[in-house]
Amino acid sequence: MTFQNGYRAPSRRSVMKGMGLAAATLAAPGVLRRAYAQEPIVLLTWETYHDPAWCKEWGEANGVEVKPVVIGSVDELFSQPFSGAVQPDVMYIETGSLPRFKEAGLIVPFDTSKVPNVANITPKLDWKKYTNVGGEIVAAPYNWGTQPLMYNADLIKSPDSWAALWDEKYRGKVNIFDDCTIVFPMIALYVGAKDPFNLTDADFEACEKALRELRPQIRTIARGFDDAVTIYAAGDAVIGYCQNIAVVTSLQDKGKNFNYSLPKEGTPTWIDCTGVSKKGDRDIVYKFINDNLSVKWQARFIESSTNNGVLNLAEAKEGGVSEKTLKRTNIPDSQAGDFWEKLVILQKPEDFERRLQIWNDFKAGTL
Repeated sequence: MTFQNGYRAPSRRSVMKGMGLAAATLAAPGVLRRAYAQEPIVLLTWETYHDPAWCKEWGEANGVEVKPVVIGSVDELFSQPFSGAVQPDVMYIETGSLPRFKEAGLIVPFDTSKVPNVANITPKLDWKKYTNVGGEIVAAPYNWGTQPLMYNADLIKSPDSWAALWDEKYRGKVNIFDDCTIVFPMIALYVGAKDPFNLTDADFEACEKALRELRPQIRTIARGFDDAVTIYAAGDAVIGYCQNIAVVTSLQDKGKNFNYSLPKEGTPTWIDCTGVSKKGDRDIVYKFINDNLSVKWQARFIESSTNNGVLNLAEAKEGGVSEKTLKRTNIPDSQAGDFWEKLVILQKPEDFERRLQIWNDFKAGTL
């Protein structure tokens, strides 16, 4: 998932343009670069996940070039390897999409024996449960985050239900973001589906009705973090489904009194995991992945981006993450005994194509 804290999250247009430039750079014979004996490690990653300077530093120390290519949505992450423009070694995939990537042959079984630093992943995160596809572990977590209900605290007092998004008094002032994979589970939770990832026909009908009723509430759909921050800062939205709490903290940095809550129906939560392609199934790639899960790398990642990473509170402090930064993450809250019970981890949906068609009809106004 995309994050921002000093970096500007890309729009879809800029992401596609950037990938085109990245692909051209990878292919251009006239580009001068340091010669390495090993094949480069190409990443399809998210904003703030892999600072180019960090990748260069690691690459020079290990004798291999690391090329991070930033993508802007799960759908783009899935389609990019098929375009031929970029052939990734490593992809950062949320848990609900792992079966889709495995079935498409985009990732291979993940060799945990080559990544001893998985021991640094907080024990509160039951990651093997969500990365096991067909009896095989296919990825390991790199970062996780909640998608709560965010609101302008000057105007709204601690809403505790997704129903607030449908409240008439916020007509034209609601915001959500453009990602079917992540928004649909919230809709399913709102309508009371027993299992938001295995909807019945009746559940689908209820979701369609809810989306039709939600459409007049929304003036515009955010195309990314930067777009969302702009919309809220301009006063064009006062409440919405938050792609990550980094949107809230960014608004707070701008002097805007925004906050977030975890609704009683449950809060969709993603775990972005490191998946390895057939091309990337080599020792140097696993070394990079292992070093990315070291306390040193993760603490720097958390401190610079205010992401949650995968460390527990004690490890984050040990690694040097400041108290100020920790307060901008879910890490302190996640130590509470009932915290994870309030979260709904993204999983494979029963029929992604059906969800996507409904979502596209919703955006087009033809639902």
